[in-house]
Amino acid sequence: MKIPFPDNGAGYGRATRRVVALLFTAGAGLLLALINNNVTWRPATHQAFLAQLDHSLNLGTAWTLKETEDTNSALVYMIGDMADISRDRRLRKIVEGYLANPYHANSIWTRMLDPARQVTPPTRQQLERYQDYQRWFLYAVAPREVELTASERADMFEPDRYVWGSRTHQLLALILYRNRVDNSPAIQALINHLCEKIANEANWDIRVTDLYLQRLAFLFAAGRPDLVKSRWVERAMACQKQDGGWVGSWCGWGPRVFEFHAHPAPDSHATTQAVWLLYMLKYRYPGWIEQHYPSSGS
Repeated sequence: MKIPFPDNGAGYGRATRRVVALLFTAGAGLLLALINNNVTWRPATHQAFLAQLDHSLNLGTAWTLKETEDTNSALVYMIGDMADISRDRRLRKIVEGYLANPYHANSIWTRMLDPARQVTPPTRQQLERYQDYQRWFLYAVAPREVELTASERADMFEPDRYVWGSRTHQLLALILYRNRVDNSPAIQALINHLCEKIANEANWDIRVTDLYLQRLAFLFAAGRPDLVKSRWVERAMACQKQDGGWVGSWCGWGPRVFEFHAHPAPDSHATTQAVWLLYMLKYRYPGWIEQHYPSSGS
C-alpha cells in the first residue's frame, strides 16, 4: 500500500509569497519613513512657523533653566552661545554659576567658556582618561596647555576618521578650533566636508534621537544652514515633550543601533542641543526661516 505524502510544493509557494509580501511591506514602510523624514508636503506659513518656533523655544528655555544645574562644559558652552545671541541674562547665569563653582576652579574644561581663564594644564595621564574627541575639544580651546600626540592630532584632522555618528564630535572640535585658533581655508574645507557627510547621514536616519538633534545643531553651528532641510527641523520640534524637554531616544530606540530605553525621559544632553538649535534659528539664521517659510506666503 502506498503511503500518501503531502505535496510540499504548494506549501513552499505560500511561504515564499508570504516572505515576498513581508519584504515588500517592510520596504514600502521604510520608503515612506524616508520620504517623511525628508519631504515637507504642506509647509507652514511664515507666521505659523515663527509662532511654533517661539512656543517651542520658550518651553525649552524654561526646561533648561529649571533642570540644568551642574552639567558638562560642552553643554554649558551651548548655553553660553544661546545667551550671547539672545542676551538672555537667565542663561548667562548658568554659565557664570559653572565658572564660579570651586570644583571647576582651574579646570582645563573652563576654557570652553572663558578663553582667558587661568587653568592647570592636564597631565598625559589625565588626558588618557578622556575619549579622543574630548582631547580634541581641549586642544581646540587650549592648544598651548594641551599636547596631543602625533597620531591624535592626525586623527583630529583626518577627513574620514569616522563612518557614522561620531562625525558630529569631530565637527564640534573643529568648530572650536576654527573659532579659537585657525580660521584658515583648509580648516573650513575640512568642516564643510564633515558637514556634507553629516547631512547625508541625516537623510537616511529616520530616528529623532539625541544624535538627530545633534546633527542639526552642529550643522548650524558650523555655518552650514544650507544643508539643513525644513522637514528635519519640523520633526525635531514635533518631538519636544509637554514639559519642554527632549528625550535622547525615539520610540525607545537610542542613537546606537541596538540601544533601547523602556521608559525614556527628557534629559539635558538632548534638550540643550535641541534648544541651541532653536536659538540659532531665531537669532542667527532668520534667513533660513525666510527661505523655507517665506513671509510672502503668509
